[in-house]
Amino acid sequence: MNKKHLTLILIGLAIADLLGAIDATGVNIALPKITRDLAIPIVISQWIPNAYTLVLVCMLIFMGRLGDIVGVKKLYIIGLVIFGGASIALGFINSTYPLIIVRGLQGLGTAILYTMPMAIIAHLWKEREKAFAVTASFFAAGMLVGPLVGGLLTGINLGNFHGWHFIFLLNIPFIIFGLIVAAKYIPVLPSKQEKMDYLSILLLFGALILIVLSLSIISKYYIIAGLALLILLYLYEKKIKFPLVDFALFKNRTFTAANLVSFFAMVTIIGMSFVLTFYLQDILGWSSTKAGLAFIPVPVATGIVAALSGKMKNWKLGAFLSSGLILLGIVLLTQVHPSISYYKLILPGIVLISAGSGVLMTIMFAAILGSAPTEKSGSASGILNTLQQLGGLIGIALVAAITLRYRLSFTVLTFTALAGFIAAFFVKRNSEKYQKV
Repeated sequence: MNKKHLTLILIGLAIADLLGAIDATGVNIALPKITRDLAIPIVISQWIPNAYTLVLVCMLIFMGRLGDIVGVKKLYIIGLVIFGGASIALGFINSTYPLIIVRGLQGLGTAILYTMPMAIIAHLWKEREKAFAVTASFFAAGMLVGPLVGGLLTGINLGNFHGWHFIFLLNIPFIIFGLIVAAKYIPVLPSKQEKMDYLSILLLFGALILIVLSLSIISKYYIIAGLALLILLYLYEKKIKFPLVDFALFKNRTFTAANLVSFFAMVTIIGMSFVLTFYLQDILGWSSTKAGLAFIPVPVATGIVAALSGKMKNWKLGAFLSSGLILLGIVLLTQVHPSISYYKLILPGIVLISAGSGVLMTIMFAAILGSAPTEKSGSASGILNTLQQLGGLIGIALVAAITLRYRLSFTVLTFTALAGFIAAFFVKRNSEKYQKV
């Protein structure tokens, strides 16, 4: 395959990361306006991002396995069609529950778009790090553009067609380009003859739904039922030939601790972003455009620090830097007040948290994948992505009911950041290649 075709394929695959970032950040900025336009409480509107993330969380590992069985090219094209179809529908829906349901369908498409490009790159590129650097740059660009585009579009009103509808319709040209590239240039890649175990995904999906509902509804019965399903999943997975989740990876202390650092970081970061979005617009009275501009330092600081910390080899130091910066930033935000300017408190707080995120994306990801055997890197990556997305889901659920009590919300998130800092103590300093347990 010539270099030109590989470049086109890589750009086509990188669009998946671009769309995922723009969609998530753009919708978060638009959420207060969507809440007002649909006349719904925050505890209901939280399910607009939550339905998307919940389906995404539950399907990441499943779609990775499914791609191995049916073929990654075929499934990737299906993912583009699902995501694109959901985007068109979301561009015209004005009812709460249909919006939530279709957002869940869009999350299904995103689960495919997040997993299949990695598999395609693994097959077609020898220097995979360079290919992943390109997809990562598209993701950072999406994180930068998403809040700005979301803020600008949300301010438009055309009768029953609201500006936030454009956020979803913006996906369509990119989806069309991705489909053309995938159909024309991506070759048919080898697949495996393995059986898919559907009971595992049902147990995982049910457990996650119940756990998240327990946070939203505050019911001990939901959390007990969710944990019971997770225990059943663990016991069942030990007995089957092709488990959905490789629990043996958690026997490695660094793998477990680094995943906990990553998980609690995402709880804090996404929870902070959710609260701050409402604080800027509903408490300070800022427009959605101005609020979008306020988040621009986030991807800038994340990208700069990620580039600077890329050569760090000490996993333990990286764990403390990541969790420590996030903890310091959220502690600053607990002191936020309308009388204090954005530049004096909010900006330093989000820059510190974003810097911690930059270290997380380099050192902690390296620790998680490096502490797993090479032949299980796919499973390790699936667990990492699933826990990260679950962290974001829980971050929103934790603060949704108290969002406008912003200082209390930031205080709650301080404890999740502290949990991540404590987990850093258990990450090993050694960055040598994984040794079998």
